[in-house]
Amino acid sequence: MKGSGFGAGDWGLGIRGWGFGAWLLAVVALLSLACKSKTAPSAGEVFPPSGEVAGWVKSGETRTFEADRLWEYIDGDADRYLQAGVEQTLTTDYKYQNQADAVADVHILKSPDGPRKLMQAESSAGSRPARVGEEARLFGSSLVFRKGRYLVRVVAYEETPEISKALVELGQAIEKRLEKP
Repeated sequence: MKGSGFGAGDWGLGIRGWGFGAWLLAVVALLSLACKSKTAPSAGEVFPPSGEVAGWVKSGETRTFEADRLWEYIDGDADRYLQAGVEQTLTTDYKYQNQADAVADVHILKSPDGPRKLMQAESSAGSRPARVGEEARLFGSSLVFRKGRYLVRVVAYEETPEISKALVELGQAIEKRLEKP
């Protein structure tokens, strides 16, 4: 006797047959790919090594600060980053042409809304736009930009005539590394 027409076997997806198993496997595989969360890049992947960007030499080890330890690095301002949803901060030191020391920070936030809020809360007075990230501000010896859920800040401790251009070049190299899957 035939069923009502709504059984799995009537659709060619018989529960006992290989067709249903293959179909179920395909659905599980697609759901697995769709649900995979985008993980943050590791500390070694974020910052360009020495020589990758003209004039820049990485002069220190990359340090990682989880949200609950951020106060160890950003003393007095960590709460602002925590409220914006920071998950982790990566930081490393650079030297430009043996003339200027600099530090590069990558703040990884829970969503793109976090970097946007942090940038909106800071003054843009005295800055000019730069061609890096989704929004960038270039000051005399510092660059801050956001890209997705990342907020990047590169600060040189000495001002030289070419430091602004060099900061943008280093920022662009970091941005490219953030885009890697």
